Amino acid sequence: MSPISPDNSPMNTRSLIIATAGHVDHGKTSLVRHITGTDTDSLAEEKSRGLTIVPGYAYQHFSSEDDGVTYNNTLGFVDVPGHIDFINNMLAGVGAVDGAMLVVAADDGIMPQTLEHLAILDLLAVPRGIVALTKIDRCEPERVKTVTAQIQQLLKTTSLQDAPVFPVSNASGAGIPALVDYLHSLFSENFTQKATEQGRFFRYLIDRSFTAKGIGTVLTGSVRAGSAKLGDTLKHTGSGELTKLKAARLDKTDLTEIHQGQRASASVSLNHKLVNRGDWLVDEALYCPLSRFDAHVSFIDDTIKLRSNALYHLYIGASHHVVTIRQLGSNQDPYFQIKSTDALIAHYGDRFILRDPASQNTIGGGKVIDIFVPRRKRSSESRLAVLAALDHDSFEAIKQLLELLADGIKLQQFSQCRNHTESAIQSFCQRLQAENLPFVSLQLEKQTLPILLHEKYYAKYCQHILTHISGFHQQHGNQQGISEPALSHGVDFAGSHVLFHGILQRLLKDGAIKRTGTLLHLPAHQTVLSQEEQDFLAKIHPILLKAGNVPPRTRELVDLTNIPLKALEGILRQSTKAGTLVKVAENRHYLPETIMALAGFIEQLAQTSEDDDGFSVIQFRDASEIGRNLCIEILEYFDRVGFTRREGNSRFIRTDKENVFGK
Repeated sequence: MSPISPDNSPMNTRSLIIATAGHVDHGKTSLVRHITGTDTDSLAEEKSRGLTIVPGYAYQHFSSEDDGVTYNNTLGFVDVPGHIDFINNMLAGVGAVDGAMLVVAADDGIMPQTLEHLAILDLLAVPRGIVALTKIDRCEPERVKTVTAQIQQLLKTTSLQDAPVFPVSNASGAGIPALVDYLHSLFSENFTQKATEQGRFFRYLIDRSFTAKGIGTVLTGSVRAGSAKLGDTLKHTGSGELTKLKAARLDKTDLTEIHQGQRASASVSLNHKLVNRGDWLVDEALYCPLSRFDAHVSFIDDTIKLRSNALYHLYIGASHHVVTIRQLGSNQDPYFQIKSTDALIAHYGDRFILRDPASQNTIGGGKVIDIFVPRRKRSSESRLAVLAALDHDSFEAIKQLLELLADGIKLQQFSQCRNHTESAIQSFCQRLQAENLPFVSLQLEKQTLPILLHEKYYAKYCQHILTHISGFHQQHGNQQGISEPALSHGVDFAGSHVLFHGILQRLLKDGAIKRTGTLLHLPAHQTVLSQEEQDFLAKIHPILLKAGNVPPRTRELVDLTNIPLKALEGILRQSTKAGTLVKVAENRHYLPETIMALAGFIEQLAQTSEDDDGFSVIQFRDASEIGRNLCIEILEYFDRVGFTRREGNSRFIRTDKENVFGK
């Protein structure tokens, strides 16, 4: 595949994918052939039976100029089966289109599959449509007018209510130029709408795969979001394997990048046998297989009653799954939890179709609301309120969730559910600030995005925490502070440990509390030592100061201080709680200033490392001249208190030493 010309750069190309729909033998395939010159019935059985069995694909290419810019446009058609026996294939074909062309024969008029296909397009909320009234050459003008009026009446309560009706003849070609002109006019509107959908990760829905000699595995499908360039590494959802995008093509044009709205083929470094229709290629950050999701569901007939534990058929994207459906809340609530018998891929806003247990009739459909669903209280009033908030565009959802969620908004999950990049989330936060909405951002370890918490909840939690620490100081004046687990238990924090830790980190950053070792305390707190502790500290301080980085073991301290072992262990425990000594291992205690010096030494060691692989126990041992076993004890202590983290045989600095050990 050769590079595309400058005129075919992603900025100068536009695509519009239209699905045909309608009853069998109403002229869908013939109309597509008139427009594109391509016969989409490529199977021998399709030609012999005279009907479409699997979705076919055809393209028309043309240039146009908008606002002084010349664009190369591709009008693509997905010609889906009209026969009831192949409704499953029809559903796979309309899963990723920009619009629909409903085809109705003037002589037959509205037929059963016309109705079902229209219902499916309505449930999928296909954003734009057009009606082709075919075979007008077989009817009197009055018949054409009558059927046109019937169609317009039928469309009134659907998403295609504004769709124009074009009378055409595949036999003579009458009316087809006007229909094509209208389709061409949709490009400006569609391109403007897609330009606003930036800040999303790449999603490519696969509907076919095959092998080509000298190329390998080739996929065909639609880019639902984002963009990918040749050489990019992507995740195949069906196998969980990573693969490279080796080449891409739109019809007969080679591309160096594919982007949202394009229907393109992709050559990938993936075993063809691993690929199934309905799989996805996605950015690795977006990969999240799931078995259940919460959704907003609508039914074709208000009298439909779901059967408990019955297995229904879910069609989402281009995939099919067997599922159970449970209504959340009362009969008036539109929210349902859908649980699949196998793993599926879904994100907020994805549309789907539901069919009855026998897969004979379409019963309803809807859109995905949340893929991170709770295991408990899924029908509670609070959960239903959250779903109602989530059933809005992202910024409005964030605003409502701030008020509702005492646990805060987990932006890592929110962004993954809604396919937002980090820059898009930052933009939402900036809009919140611009509107002066009161919130705090709590950064979490190992997560790129924070938790957003309304200030009213944050202030309440902070008051509880500070009050409890103050009370602890009053009762335990001889102790340096309280550990994080004990503090969490003491304030009876109902939220997650992750949220609690985030609040503490914010209080530490703001200087409202301080951490010495593993103990949290108020900045002004000073330990009040008993006379026994003062005497002990006066005796042991010079011993540990002289010993430096290799303090004597507990039993050695017995000989050096002449204090019996049991009494010594008791006073060591008290001194550790008071923060005057630091327990590194079961039989090793350090002075706080020695620990701070060792932490500084480790920071220097990490800075002088030649690469980003951290430092090892051996490197620490050689640089510090401390024995290997004690080195391990020291580093494990630093891991426990959050100063370092271990990955394999290497360690990395997690934060500045002052954040853990004070100044």
